[in-house]
Amino acid sequence: MGYTWHFNVIWDYRIVFVRGATITAQLTVGSLLIGVLLGLILGMMRSSHLKLLRGPATFYIEFFRATPVLVQLVWLYYSLPILTGVQMGNVASVTVGLGLHAAAYFAEIFRAGINSIDRGQLDAAKSIGMIYWQMMWRIVLPQAVRRMIPPFINEFATLIKLTTLGSVLAVYELLHESNNLINNTYRPLEVYTALAVAFAVIIYPFIYLSQRLERYWQVRS
Repeated sequence: MGYTWHFNVIWDYRIVFVRGATITAQLTVGSLLIGVLLGLILGMMRSSHLKLLRGPATFYIEFFRATPVLVQLVWLYYSLPILTGVQMGNVASVTVGLGLHAAAYFAEIFRAGINSIDRGQLDAAKSIGMIYWQMMWRIVLPQAVRRMIPPFINEFATLIKLTTLGSVLAVYELLHESNNLINNTYRPLEVYTALAVAFAVIIYPFIYLSQRLERYWQVRS
């Protein structure tokens, strides 16, 4: 039996996808800010020679990389209120949870960029009296940024896809809105096809930009 496609359903309910894309964008931007800021701090801490800084950063990074992000989100939403009495809404829980998870990966990107800088420059900075944080901000990070941008963009694309996990906590992002639409229209093939295309349209430009930047800097180097 052949299947008859009815993509007019997607057009009739286009507002549902717009609404879901808006929430997806909010989750992405919020978690990106948390991930980048915390990741920068963790990356510099893990690159430090002081065990007092390196130890906690290493534990954090390895813990969040070794545990499933879905488990982290569920724990943050359901377990944190029981242990601390702090209750966050579902959108806030997903945003913070994805941000904390992404921070571990951004930290490794920052660490790799920092470690790629020639040690001679750090020794020269020390010889003129610069402290660690001054060396990072004035010498290391400005040079490392160029090398960090391609993996940074790839992680950003991954973060966009991870926002679909918000559906588990009833956050009305693209996947959750799509599931609700399927329940109303009984057209799963059309809806999931449109969802896949929507994510491809959103994410591929970032992947393409990353590839172009890598080729550009390979030619320049």
